[in-house]
Order: sequence, then structure tokens, then C-alpha cells
Amino acid sequence: MTNDCDRTVLIKNIPYEIDENTLSDWCSTFGPVANCSLKRDKYGNSRGFAFVTYVSIDGHNNILTKTPHRCLDRYLFVKTANDRHHSSDQITSSSLVTDDNINSTTTTTDTSSTFDTENYNRLAVLRDELDANLECMQIAHEHEVKLLNDKLLREKKLLQESEQLYKEAEEDYLKIKDENIRIRTCLIKNVMQTFNIRRDLARQTKDQLKKCAQIQMQYDQIK
Repeated sequence: MTNDCDRTVLIKNIPYEIDENTLSDWCSTFGPVANCSLKRDKYGNSRGFAFVTYVSIDGHNNILTKTPHRCLDRYLFVKTANDRHHSSDQITSSSLVTDDNINSTTTTTDTSSTFDTENYNRLAVLRDELDANLECMQIAHEHEVKLLNDKLLREKKLLQESEQLYKEAEEDYLKIKDENIRIRTCLIKNVMQTFNIRRDLARQTKDQLKKCAQIQMQYDQIK
């Protein structure tokens, strides 16, 4: 019979908005789940990885073979939690025992092997958790860098648009200023022309009045 370590998988790169129930429901599509432990920080936020233990080895094997897995546009990294391929010692038994339940007939070699297995299992889980932490931190760092780069690009684009708008506004201002000068010049010319015309008319009228007066005098003399 297999123990929990043989039926446990480590899932990394889990989206932070996924909760334990959602993850457990998804994992159960590969087989009955005995336990789903989504790791969280001291503030209760997801750390992006989890240990899932299946009721049978079949569920464990199904989730490992039916790859790749995606969730919210992110690839999930799934591996055996107690991956013995990283160790040079091929341990065939992973039973956990304590001093209280060691039979008096157990040999020293068996006892040593059992404790070696127990320590290996603990170290394997700690190693996987450390690897998951480092990988999730790297993913989070890359995500933050991407967000900052995107923000920087948006700020640069806004700056370019603002500079372009300022340039266009300045050009419009100069055009309006030139147009105002042209209009004022035209108005001044029109006023001057009107003044000259009225002055000429006044002179002509004055001359006509003089002529009329002279004619009147001549008429009176003849009469």
C-alpha cells in the first residue's frame, strides 16, 4: 500500500486568485482528493503553490500524465512532491515510525533505514516547498517587472502625446496670433481709407459751396 508521500503532488505557478476549494475541485477531476493544502503567507495570501494528496496512486499518476495544465492563462507545474529521482539512494520504503511503535525485534539496520526514510521524506517536502517558494518569487518578480515596464511604456506614450498636443497648441497659437495681426492691419488700413475718403468728400463739398456762393453773388449783381 502506498503512503501519503507517494500520492502527493506539488503544483506550482497557481494564480493567486485561485482558492483552496477551486483548486481541490479541479484536482478531483483526475481522481478523489484526500487533502489539498494551498500554501499561504502570514497575511493569508496565496503563495502560488500547493500540495495535493490523492486517495489512490491513480489520481496522482493521472494528473502527472495528462499534461500540460493551464489555469487563467498560466501554465501549472505539477510534479511528485516526494521525487526520489533527486536522491542517489533509491529508498523502497517510506513508512514513518517513532520510538514508541518500534518493535523490540526490529534490527538496528531496519531502524536506521526507517529513520533515514522519514528524514528523507521530510527533507524532500521541505526542498519542494523551498523550490516552489523560490520559483513563485521569481514568477512574482517577473510579473512585477512586466507591470513596471508596461507602466513605463504607457507613461512614455502619454508624454509623447502631451508633447505633440503642446506642439500643436503652440502652432495654433502662432497661427491665431499672426491672423490677429493681419486682421488688425486690415482694419487700420480700412479706417485710414475711410478717413481719407471722408476728408476728400469734405474738401469737395467745401469747394462746391464756394462755387455756389460765387454764382449767387454773380446772380445778385446781374439782377
